[in-house]
Amino acid sequence: MTDSLIFKVEGVAGKPGLKRDFTGAARIHVQVLDSVVDDEMAVSGTFTGTVDGVEARFTASTPVDLVCTRCLTEWTTVLETTADQHFSKIPDEDGYAIVDGTVDMAGPATDELVLAIPLAPVCKPDCKGLCPTCGTDLNTEPCDGHGDDSDSPFAPLKDLFDP
Repeated sequence: MTDSLIFKVEGVAGKPGLKRDFTGAARIHVQVLDSVVDDEMAVSGTFTGTVDGVEARFTASTPVDLVCTRCLTEWTTVLETTADQHFSKIPDEDGYAIVDGTVDMAGPATDELVLAIPLAPVCKPDCKGLCPTCGTDLNTEPCDGHGDDSDSPFAPLKDLFDP
């Protein structure tokens, strides 16, 4: 594994069907809402020659720190994604291209990992969340309720949808 995600593809580019494996790593730092990736990103895959360049089929993985949107529990897990990226001498809409016989996989790998970060992570499927009144974590202790809500201007609507 190299500590770079820049790879020579001049022996594969423009040669349809020719394949070469690659592996590398680079530091990544991104934040999406409360989720943070600040670690090494490992990338491995295969370059396959095409008529006008190379097709990269790759897997990218890195640890990610998540915060449960229901109970605010923090945990770290490994995020992994698989994707394809086509490179030619003409840059695509994201600006990825073959430059001086090399391709830089850092951009496509980072893009795919960011897209794989859950927007509303949940620590476990049956997470009960927090009590909306007192903030008690309902996964660890029960909440006994909070008295009479009859002073609320919405109290008459409480039973509106009950059969």
